[in-house]
Amino acid sequence: MEKTSLVIEGGGMRGMYTAGVLDCLIQRNIYWNNTYGVSAGACHGLSYISKQFDRARRVNANYASKARYSGVYCLLKHGTYFGFDYIFKTIPKENPIDWFTFFKNQSVERKFIITVTNAETGKAEYIQPNSPEDALQWLQASSSLPIIGKPMHINGKIYFDGGISDSIPIMKAQQDGNTKHIIILTQPKDYKKKPVSSSMKKVLKRMYKKYPNFIEANLARPDLYNKTLNLINQLEEENKAFVFRPKEDVLVSRLCKDKERLNKLYQAGYEDCLSNIDCLLKFAPSATLAVK
Repeated sequence: MEKTSLVIEGGGMRGMYTAGVLDCLIQRNIYWNNTYGVSAGACHGLSYISKQFDRARRVNANYASKARYSGVYCLLKHGTYFGFDYIFKTIPKENPIDWFTFFKNQSVERKFIITVTNAETGKAEYIQPNSPEDALQWLQASSSLPIIGKPMHINGKIYFDGGISDSIPIMKAQQDGNTKHIIILTQPKDYKKKPVSSSMKKVLKRMYKKYPNFIEANLARPDLYNKTLNLINQLEEENKAFVFRPKEDVLVSRLCKDKERLNKLYQAGYEDCLSNIDCLLKFAPSATLAVK
């Protein structure tokens, strides 16, 4: 039986493109097998699996400019650029997650998998949450950037952003037996990640000297990322991957707070998906497990 994965890259506020693509899919009740999310991609994937149209857009566009969400206030108050208590505790109360649908829309054949980085090993771990509290803590871990953020302590271990060790977990999707892949990226077609600068190397080595494997994962990230992009290009040529990517003219920065620009990026993702929906379903027919 053919299995199709959905792989969702992170990228902070660039993920508004992702939110647009996913909302187009939600409207049409289109789901495949396993969904693999990283950082912001995992957060948007949560709203997708819970079938909550427009939730991801609202949460990001309406809250991004608030002081408690991110910025100097959070740095001074919490020592981290993002206000994670606000993001993962307050906002879910104000914009509730449909946890019943989230878990009902999963099975042995359809799993929601969050990518995190273990600070001690520097390796990726892939988590399938089993409760609302579990999901929110692992989403926070997957979003915990080094340097401007704080790690998450879970079950006696320390975790950081999943993008450090596996920014686009297509190889994990292949290992799990998926033969076709829908991939949502947050950088344009010709993007390549640059090597870590010498100044950044010094900061990493100073801040995380207790975690040499984590330092190495950060330094190896650009090369791994670019190799993953090469693999994705190869899969596209072989008709094994269907890839969504934003165009240069709609890009925003990872930390963008401009509501108008964020909504424009969201709309670009929605329209890209809408215009390709017939080709997408021809490439990989929707699975039949989704909750109506």
